[in-house]
Amino acid sequence: MLQKNDLIAKPNIIIVVAAIVTMIVSASIVSVAGARCSAPNGATGTIASIQNGKNGKPTWILSGAWDLKSMNTNSPTFNSTFNMAMLNGSGPHIHTIKDFEMSIRAGHASTSLGNITNVVIRYNGTATVIMKGTPISNVPISINLMGHVMSLWIDPTKVMDHFGNTPIYGFVRSVC
Repeated sequence: MLQKNDLIAKPNIIIVVAAIVTMIVSASIVSVAGARCSAPNGATGTIASIQNGKNGKPTWILSGAWDLKSMNTNSPTFNSTFNMAMLNGSGPHIHTIKDFEMSIRAGHASTSLGNITNVVIRYNGTATVIMKGTPISNVPISINLMGHVMSLWIDPTKVMDHFGNTPIYGFVRSVC
């Protein structure tokens, strides 16, 4: 017998699945359309992520863009702007990350699965995160480029756990 909560949960699951499919299709279209490299000595891509709320359960959808320029230097720049809304469509707002200052670039680490090797490049440092229009400076972040995937970890203690307890994920569109 269906419970009232079952009826509420099913539309939320449908919304989450539809959002994920839409983000993946959008990222694929952007990837095909963006064959040219727009960030010399850098990488660009899209944000397509679902983040947990303070309760540890999926609560937020994130979608946007990012770029990492001068990535082979001692002072790369990372910028990102993305939309964020609750799974039910409420609470839409925008975040920006800028002014990245690298403290460590963790070389090239490889993970291997069978005969497929994936190169992982990690950039650790601090950045400014715009929260409700207010810049929060010196927020520790970690950027990982893993083949066609990018992850962005933002220190939860500096942003009141706003992005949940998991990294923000996205796609790498181009690297040059």
